[in-house]
Amino acid sequence: MKGSIKWVVMASLLTWGSGLDAAPKPGERPRNSGKPISSVPTLKSYSSGVRARGPAIDNQSAARRVKERFQDRRILGIKLIQRRNKTLYRVKTLSEDGVVTFVNVDAESGALTE
Repeated sequence: MKGSIKWVVMASLLTWGSGLDAAPKPGERPRNSGKPISSVPTLKSYSSGVRARGPAIDNQSAARRVKERFQDRRILGIKLIQRRNKTLYRVKTLSEDGVVTFVNVDAESGALTE
C-alpha cells in the first residue's frame, strides 16, 4: 500500500512539473516563454521623443584632465554631483605632502575649479 502511494505521488509530481520550463544549462541561451514582457516602459503619446542628455565627458575624461593639470597628485575617487543646475565631477585628490583636496570638473565644458 505504501509503495503504491509513493508511485502515485511521484507520477503526479512529474505530470505537474512537465509544464514548467527548466533553467537553461550553462552555455545555453535562456528560453523564451512567448509572453510579452510587461515591465518594459512604453513611450507615452504626449512625449516629445527628446531624451535627457548625459554629461558631455565621462568620469575617466574628468580624471585625465585633473591628472594633466595636477601631475603631482593621486586621484582617490570621483563622484558625479548636481550643483546649481550644473553637473560636476568632484575628484578627490591626494598630494605628495598627504593633503586631500577636491577638484571640480564641469561635466559639460571640462573646466576645472579647485
